[in-house]
Amino acid sequence: MQLRESLPAMRAPLIVLSSLVLFTCGQAPGTLAPQFGAAPACASGQSWKGGTAENEQMNPGFACRACHLGQNFQGQNPNGRPEPDKAFFFMGTAFSVPNEADLCAAAGVPADAVVEILDTNDVVTLTLPINAAGNFRSLSTTATVPVPYKARVKANGKVNAMAAAQTNGDCNSCHTATGAEGAPGRVLFPQ
Repeated sequence: MQLRESLPAMRAPLIVLSSLVLFTCGQAPGTLAPQFGAAPACASGQSWKGGTAENEQMNPGFACRACHLGQNFQGQNPNGRPEPDKAFFFMGTAFSVPNEADLCAAAGVPADAVVEILDTNDVVTLTLPINAAGNFRSLSTTATVPVPYKARVKANGKVNAMAAAQTNGDCNSCHTATGAEGAPGRVLFPQ
C-alpha cells in the first residue's frame, strides 16, 4: 500500500534512474542501437537446434551457469539436471544487436573478439575467447579473480565496457533479449 501511494511522486526520479542504468554497460548517451527495445529477433538467421547436446556453441543467449547448476532460469532447464563441474564462473554470449533472441547464434562474430575481466583498478585479469556462436566462458567454476570485477568486450580494435562492477559471472542472467536486473539487453560487440 505504501509503495503504490508513492509511485506518482517517484516517476521523475525513475526516469533519471533508468537513463543511468542504460549507460552502466558502457553505452554513451545517444549511442544505443536502434534495435534496443524492439522485440527479440535473430539477426544471423541461425538458431541452435541441438537441445542439450554438449557443445561449446550450445544454447547461445541462455543463462549458462544457472542451467549447469540445475536452475530453471526462464524455463531453460525444466528437468533441473545439474552439471556443477561445467558451471564455469564466467559464461555468456556476445551479440551484434541488443535484442537477439535466445538460441540464436551471434551474427558476424569478429575473429579477434574477446571478453576481458578486469579488477576494480581496471587491470585485465582474465581474457575469454568468443566462439562462432558468440559464446564465451572461463575455465574455472570459481571466480579466480577479485570480486567485484569489471568486464568489457574487445573486437576490431574497439571496446564496449561495463561501467559498473559486477559480482555475478553468469552474464546472460542479466543480459537477456529484453534486459534484466538493470542490463539494457545483450552483451554487445563494440560498434
